[in-house]
Amino acid sequence: MAVATQKSIASLMQKTLDRQANVARMKFRFKENQVQNILLTYITNNTGPYYDLIEILKTYPLSDENFKLLIEDCISCVVLLGRELKLFVSAVCAVEWTDKSPENIELYSRFLIDLVTAHAYHSPHVMDSLVKLFRADGENWENTAPEKTVKQWSNIHNIIAQIVAVMPMTSDILMQTIIKQFPYYKAGICANRTYIHNLIWITKYIPSLLEQIIMAIINRMVTMDVNLAERAKNKSQSDTVFSMDVDEEDVALSDTLDYCMLEVLRWLQDEKDPAWRTMCNVFERVILPTYGIRHVQFLLLYTISISQQCADRVLNNLWAVMAGGMHGLGPAALATRRTAASHLAGLLARCVRMPNTRLIHFLRSMAEWCHSYITATQEGTAKSDNTKVHGAFYAVCHAIFYLVAFKHQQLFMSKESINFVESLNLPRLVTCSLNPLRSCPSQVTRAFSSVTRSHQVVYCQAIIEKNARQTLQADAGEQFDNWFPYDPYTLPRSGKIIWPLCIEYKDWLKDGDDETQYSSRMRKLESEDDDYLMASPGAKLASSLSNCISPGFKSM
Repeated sequence: MAVATQKSIASLMQKTLDRQANVARMKFRFKENQVQNILLTYITNNTGPYYDLIEILKTYPLSDENFKLLIEDCISCVVLLGRELKLFVSAVCAVEWTDKSPENIELYSRFLIDLVTAHAYHSPHVMDSLVKLFRADGENWENTAPEKTVKQWSNIHNIIAQIVAVMPMTSDILMQTIIKQFPYYKAGICANRTYIHNLIWITKYIPSLLEQIIMAIINRMVTMDVNLAERAKNKSQSDTVFSMDVDEEDVALSDTLDYCMLEVLRWLQDEKDPAWRTMCNVFERVILPTYGIRHVQFLLLYTISISQQCADRVLNNLWAVMAGGMHGLGPAALATRRTAASHLAGLLARCVRMPNTRLIHFLRSMAEWCHSYITATQEGTAKSDNTKVHGAFYAVCHAIFYLVAFKHQQLFMSKESINFVESLNLPRLVTCSLNPLRSCPSQVTRAFSSVTRSHQVVYCQAIIEKNARQTLQADAGEQFDNWFPYDPYTLPRSGKIIWPLCIEYKDWLKDGDDETQYSSRMRKLESEDDDYLMASPGAKLASSLSNCISPGFKSM
């Protein structure tokens, strides 16, 4: 009872204080030229009114009339606003202006442009105050942001565009500010999505910053993705069968990444040609060197689905990295080559709009490279399956095994295609002294063995059993992690765009053509009681995290 009384008293006191503040605000009025006179007296060492003015600007919301008088005075004495008046400039930049009348917004825009033109050293602070407004706290939206909010954003963008047009060098300051002001990745859906939405907006009127801005966005999304994957990995290692709870923080981060993916996908849909070029560059610099992510790389799958030029460039570059080692030597270079192999195999297998001619071309190139590698090493290698020494070879072999197992319907659908598979000379790869099956992920090994045995192309069972016996007797050596970058996509909202473009793996024992992930999900929803798309956030995330390390192959 006492606690309730204390809360009531506190509430009444707060209401009283708010009422007093409103009364004070109503009584408070600037006079014409008052601000200008205060600034002039401050320059002559009369500091009292100056600091009182700053306190007023920080404390009281300004009415339209007071706002107008303040900004008009600021414009008339903008030449006085040097470095020594930095506190005042900061206070004026921080006043609420986005909800003012169009006339006052135009006035404020004029003041900021005059300010940075007269005193370029104020540009970083002005940009900081404008970009900060994109980090809005509020409610998320589904399809489009509220009209009032979009209008406020438009006013901010108009000012930024005018400043950069008048002073082109401020674009560098703007880019630095964008990176500095990026919300923390755990700040929530609205803060991150709103910021990304407005950064993409900036690229439309400052195209010179397009690649830098998209790279900053993808970097932040990769951070979210990496943290989500790490949390899932740690949770799977520590949980027991009876511990199935999903942290609310995981759900929030998953939802945040989902909406951020949605914003970038819509940009790709709208821009197309300039977007795919940018996405190719960003992939090579940001996504390719990052191991273990689960979702962000699907932006590339979407991009190569809408542009054949992008597909050619990406696939050829991935092959050049994995086969030629374009990133130099050492452990980091080997990791990049493995990652490139995983991406290349995943894109060739999963992308709906991937013609068979590309699949055949890269399978032939991979097999030829592997055979050349075996020929070059067999004389000097009596018996070696060191994955550090021959890591690139194993990565390419595993990509071949993955593709043969995944694309078996295309590769064994006719006599001509079977002849092609036989021309790859898979038995030599499987039986060579380097023993690539030993370090191959078990799911891929089982699927590859089953498919090739059924079509009488190669028999792997004896080698698999021998490897299993050696594993029991001694350490198996370094195994490749079971990371398949284009596993089924699990974020439900952005998934509606991604799913139709992803092929779902189909067991070779079952009849029927490959189906997309979308059609697979729809079929499952029709036959099951629980609806994935309508499930609780915890259930959706649990599904996402539990399926993130499987290549989609059935256990044989």
